[in-house]
Amino acid sequence: MYRKILVINLFMLLIIPIFASTALANEPPTAPLIDGPTNGIMGEPLTYTFTSTDPDGDDISYLVRWDWSCGGDQTSDIVPSGEPVSMTHTYNNKGTYSLRAMARDIYQAESNWSELEVTIPRSRASSFLWYQWFLELFPNAFPVLRQLLGLY
Repeated sequence: MYRKILVINLFMLLIIPIFASTALANEPPTAPLIDGPTNGIMGEPLTYTFTSTDPDGDDISYLVRWDWSCGGDQTSDIVPSGEPVSMTHTYNNKGTYSLRAMARDIYQAESNWSELEVTIPRSRASSFLWYQWFLELFPNAFPVLRQLLGLY
């Protein structure tokens, strides 16, 4: 009887902590690599690709914070470790934005944040160009100039 108790106690002292420590050791994914443009045009969508791996091989999702000022965090679907995910965002105002991303595995271990600076200059499409006005008034006056400017 005492021998049985001794064996059970040894089992609990030696074997259970080994299983418990391996079950609790969950490594976070690596900080995501962000691939995409660092400059864009106001009001036009930009596509970025995020890639991270989990050392345990766990599936992951990505949390993307487009910028503190424009709000709207976006979370990806859960994907296998190492599989890239593409997301699109449109910046509607000129400025310099801090795009941040992190990866989270299915056991809620989170990576460090990665960051990419995105610059959106003033839109030139809205400015009226004097030569276009002139060519509209006199459509046949300067065919060579019209051809060079790509306004044919």
